[in-house]
Amino acid sequence: MKWFRFLTAVGMFLPPLACAQPDWREMDWGDFIFRLGGSYIHPDDDSTSLKFRVLQHWDLYNTTWEVDSSTSWQFSAVWRPMPYWGIELMHIGGADYDADLDYFTGIPGREVIALGDFKASSSLAFVNWYILDGTCLGRPYIGVGINYTDFHDVSLSGAFNQFLIDSGLATGRGDFNLGHSWDWAAQAGVDFSFDWGFPLLVNASVQHFHSDTDARVTFPTELGYDRLYARFDYDPWVFNLSVGYRF
Repeated sequence: MKWFRFLTAVGMFLPPLACAQPDWREMDWGDFIFRLGGSYIHPDDDSTSLKFRVLQHWDLYNTTWEVDSSTSWQFSAVWRPMPYWGIELMHIGGADYDADLDYFTGIPGREVIALGDFKASSSLAFVNWYILDGTCLGRPYIGVGINYTDFHDVSLSGAFNQFLIDSGLATGRGDFNLGHSWDWAAQAGVDFSFDWGFPLLVNASVQHFHSDTDARVTFPTELGYDRLYARFDYDPWVFNLSVGYRF
C-alpha cells in the first residue's frame, strides 16, 4: 500500500515535467524536389568477342561491339534533410540500342554485321553533398551511390541469325539474351532556382556508372543447342537536363 501511494504521488508530478512532443506538421523536414526531364546516354560498349565456352570461332575472333548513343526520359526525387546533404532516387527509362559487330569476317567484303537490339533501364540512388549553402540560387553538388541496370526487350538481328544458319552453326533461329547488373554510380550537377519564392527550378547533371552483364546467343543445332558468350560493359556517361518543383 505504501508503494502504491508513493507511485501515485510521483505520477502527479510527471506530466508537468514531461517534454511535449512536437507536432509532425510543424517539424522542419527540409526540401523535397521532384524533377522530370531527358537523358543523353553514351555507352562505353567494351566487350569480349563472341565465343563458345571453350573454343573461339574464327569469323568472330576479332569482333568488337559497337553500340550507338541513345536518348530517354528520366525522373528523380530528392530529399534534403540537412543544408548540405541530400538523398536522391532516379530512374532512367528504357533507352533503345542497336548492337553491331565490327571486324567481322564471316561474309566476304563485309566488316560489320548487326548483332541485335535491346533496351536498358537504370535505377540509381545517390547521397549528394551540396557545395554552397541554401542562400545561393545555384547549388552545385556531387554524389555517390549505386545503380541497378536491367537489359530487356532483347532480340537477335535477322542478318546475324542468317549467318549462323549459312555457316552451319545453327539449324534455326537463335535468341539473344542480356542479364542485369548492380554496381557503383557517381554524379555531379547543379540545381538553379530563379527566385526563392518561386518553386520551379532547372537541373543539369552528368553521371557515370559501372554496369556489365553476360551476353549469350543461343541457337539450335543438330545435336540440341549451343551458345556463344560475351561480356558486355555498358558503363555509360549520362547527361541529364530536367525541370523540378521544390516544396
